Amino acid sequence: MGVLVPEDFDLQELANDEERRVVEACVHGLSDGWLVLPDVGIKAGTRDHQLDVVLVHEDFGVLDLEVKGHRPEVRQGTWYAHGSTMNPQPPRQAHENAYALRNFVRSRVEDLGRLKVPYAVVLPNVAELVGQLGPELKPEQVITGSMLDDVVDAVEQVALLWANAQPLDADDVTRIVQALRPDAGFTWDPGARAAFARRRLDELCRAQVKALETLDANRRVLVTGAAGTGKTRLAEGWARRAVWDGERVLFTCFNEPLADAVRGRLPESDELTVGPFLRLALELPGMPPLVEPPDADAAWWNGPVHDHIEAHWDEVTARYDRIVVDEGQDFSPRWMAWLERLLDPEGAGQVLVVADEAQDLYHRRFDEVDVDGWARCELVSNCRNAQQIAGLLRRHFGGAAAPSVMPEAVGLRSVVVDAGDADAVAEAVGEELRWLLDDEQRDPAKVAVLTFHRTMRDLLGDRHGLARWEDRGDGDVLGETVHRVKGLEVDTVVLVTDRPEHDVLLYVGVSRAVSELVVVAPVDVTERLGLG
Repeated sequence: MGVLVPEDFDLQELANDEERRVVEACVHGLSDGWLVLPDVGIKAGTRDHQLDVVLVHEDFGVLDLEVKGHRPEVRQGTWYAHGSTMNPQPPRQAHENAYALRNFVRSRVEDLGRLKVPYAVVLPNVAELVGQLGPELKPEQVITGSMLDDVVDAVEQVALLWANAQPLDADDVTRIVQALRPDAGFTWDPGARAAFARRRLDELCRAQVKALETLDANRRVLVTGAAGTGKTRLAEGWARRAVWDGERVLFTCFNEPLADAVRGRLPESDELTVGPFLRLALELPGMPPLVEPPDADAAWWNGPVHDHIEAHWDEVTARYDRIVVDEGQDFSPRWMAWLERLLDPEGAGQVLVVADEAQDLYHRRFDEVDVDGWARCELVSNCRNAQQIAGLLRRHFGGAAAPSVMPEAVGLRSVVVDAGDADAVAEAVGEELRWLLDDEQRDPAKVAVLTFHRTMRDLLGDRHGLARWEDRGDGDVLGETVHRVKGLEVDTVVLVTDRPEHDVLLYVGVSRAVSELVVVAPVDVTERLGLG
């Protein structure tokens, strides 16, 4: 979606319905790389110019769209409406306004002396223009109502008519908008773009999962979906609805960081229990204590812990009306059977699961769980990752398709390092962090360095002061493995390895990035991601 500037601009203030339609088409049809400024007034000498819609984009520059509500026809290059000559003639008016805008920006913003302003006449009430255009306009400079359905293509064709247009950067965009909208308090730095992207993605995700929340009318539900399709949001919605109804709810997943994040988003209630499954199982009422050794590793959790839970599960006294399982592909048939035994036979007796078998990192055979008779559904749209990141996931890993109105990525790039050279990797990561935090002023709390192996995680943590999930503070950059952050998302991800990695791990790692992805890896990995 295009960015309306200012965001609270009241479209009812526009002169007519046609201008409103064009502005709405731009806002809803363009990506968030496009800034949409309606009704821009500028003074050029003794003349005042009122521009209907000004568009600004880093790659495509500044455009002027002049809207005409008539149904004109063109005879021998002259525009007529209702049988009379239009005055002023739309091509001339658009030309003069665009040149006035060009001169205004050149005079107010330094270093834009070569700026050009392409322009077009927009006819929202016309399906097809009748007549032959004169020399003042090219066909691409007339946008009809039917073309507003694909406004991206129409606008980009206008922009590309002007060769050698001066490129813009984020500072240029900010200064242009501040000159045209001095009261808007506008900045277009990466932080603002990332915040805007997250707001838009949240809106898209909320809309996608809202309708599926009512699946909780069923006793057994399995919703699948690729990374970024809103599974955790849906699961949280199921838990929240049951808590509001006074039901006893258990929300569980495998990863401790995901459970911690979910706990912080759900309401506090004595009727709600949230936790990572194995640790939660050890802490349920009635479960005899099992002392965790200081060096507890996967072998301890998969061996003695399992045996202890199996031996004492019938002693657990907690009972629930609704059990919600996130990242269900991490669960084994045995775990699911244990959960079933926690349902109160006098209660609602619901088990609601979300899963993505493409993120099956632990191979616990969730696909063997008997789901015959369960209500089934699939989430099909990626509403987490910005446009270019979602496209990478789609092209290379079969990820979910993203809506055309997804926000644009703040950044997507790679740094190639030699395979097996951990010191070179650490140095490259340090340079990226200095650029992100010092030069670009990113919020450290919204940056994560993700690795595929604990040895690399620990090396980078020691070298660059990265924080593990449990130890992070507001001013810390997170340093974790891809395994531990599965189910979470971060605005900026620096994805790091010194060796080739399995596609499943790459899929999980890339999909954690909301608006910016930096890959530090050997060439085999960067080429696999299409970034080489």
